[in-house]
Amino acid sequence: MSTTAPERQGPGAGAPAAAPARSGAQPRPIRTSGWASYAGYGVVALVLALFAVLSPVFTDPANVASIINQATVTAIAGMGLAVVVIVGGDDVVEGGIDLSVGATAAVAGSVAAVLVSAGLGPAPAVLAALGVALLIGTANGVAVGLGLRPLLATLATMGIATSLDLVVSQNMKIALEGQPFTWLRDAGGLGVSGAVVVLLVVAAAFIWVFHRTRLGVNAYAVGQNPTAARVAGLNPARYRFASYLVSSGLAGVAGILLASRLSAAVPGIGTQILLDIILVAYMSTVFSRRLVITIGGTLLAALFVTALSNGMTLAGIASQWVGAVKGALILAVLTVVVLRSKAGNR
Repeated sequence: MSTTAPERQGPGAGAPAAAPARSGAQPRPIRTSGWASYAGYGVVALVLALFAVLSPVFTDPANVASIINQATVTAIAGMGLAVVVIVGGDDVVEGGIDLSVGATAAVAGSVAAVLVSAGLGPAPAVLAALGVALLIGTANGVAVGLGLRPLLATLATMGIATSLDLVVSQNMKIALEGQPFTWLRDAGGLGVSGAVVVLLVVAAAFIWVFHRTRLGVNAYAVGQNPTAARVAGLNPARYRFASYLVSSGLAGVAGILLASRLSAAVPGIGTQILLDIILVAYMSTVFSRRLVITIGGTLLAALFVTALSNGMTLAGIASQWVGAVKGALILAVLTVVVLRSKAGNR
């Protein structure tokens, strides 16, 4: 198979330029017309311009910095989910999905907070929290490897992780204090927090891996056509298992960042952030000329979704409408994915 890196078009680069010979198992990403490839950017620009008109505070540097700080959690967790979708395929029923990311983030934050409150140092507490997150990822990977549909398998682990979060925290907010967590929370230079530094490191690493290396090409190939990838000598099961470890690991990082930002682990918060995580992963398709999930597009989508919530709040729109708008966006981007798949099969 070809090792040509995926087409690079800024942070929303698309799928690999070449993949193994097709056997018809998966749809091939389609190339859109010139104007359509930039439509996502245009819509985002129009929405942000509208908020700037509705509220002058929206473009205030302090508010922009706040948006960036808040986007770190959904961006990092969304990148993990994006990896699962890239490797497992973006079919909404049979493809890769990880519904446990929100609950995993929540339980990781709770484990870190409880251990720090018990007197354990920040470093071992964080490592323990990430270890719990990876155990959840292992359970997901094993379940999917045994043949369970990812949608059902990760729904089950979401329930387990949610219950574990309540058990660990005893359904109470647990304060999270300490110098490392303060650094992650408090704004430093240019008004951004240490969490933004973590985001930039994670984003740079994953964009490089998925758009510059053979591993990234192989990951896209496995997701687009596992049969052809297997013929080419790849092991789709191994890639899928690794993708769930990556997803849960990044969810654990996101959970620690969230607990640091809130200065406490909040029980049940996983269900509150799951919608945003799913949205930013799938919305990355609008930043790709080939309409595929990308890491760079996930980063842009996280910034946009956070700015959307911020702008609607500043414009005085009731909070219940924010969730409705996000739900409508998910339907829209999933429709794009389905239509792209049908077009690729023709």
